[in-house]
Amino acid sequence: AVLCEASGAPNILHILVDDFGWADAGWHRPGGYEDVQSPNMVDLVKVGVELDRHYVYKYCSPTRSAVQSGRNPIHVNALNLAPDVHNPDDPVSGYAAMPRNMTGMAEHLLRAGYQTHMYGKWDAGMATPDHTPHGRGYEKSLHYFHHANDYWTEQYPWDHARDAVGHSPAVFVDLW
Repeated sequence: AVLCEASGAPNILHILVDDFGWADAGWHRPGGYEDVQSPNMVDLVKVGVELDRHYVYKYCSPTRSAVQSGRNPIHVNALNLAPDVHNPDDPVSGYAAMPRNMTGMAEHLLRAGYQTHMYGKWDAGMATPDHTPHGRGYEKSLHYFHHANDYWTEQYPWDHARDAVGHSPAVFVDLW
């Protein structure tokens, strides 16, 4: 989820939620859905605007990169590569996810006076500090970086990583 609130205008709140099933939203279940209760979100949707006709790429990372950059996934990140895959001959666009020279949504919102916060799965780059939520304009974040993390253990099976003697560790623990 991405939360942005305008400075000096505390009544303006933008919330972007992805990887969220249509039926998971309480306001889409008028008769009530006992397993999912979201009364505050239901109230926000009643007085706000819900954009619910958006479609995504077949993988999560290209979709997230597209949302963050405002560009079609084919122009940002169509391959959904592991974070350690890169082209050393291209220091700008040669990393997985959003290229370093692309401006992200939070950078624009921050310049416009919004407070920017990012919570949840980032999956739009982590190769360098420029690729992280803080490098993309989020003032605060609580996230994990990659799409293969286990939600409960924060472990990521990083098969590409090798230690000094060439062994692959069983897992990488993402504590961000």
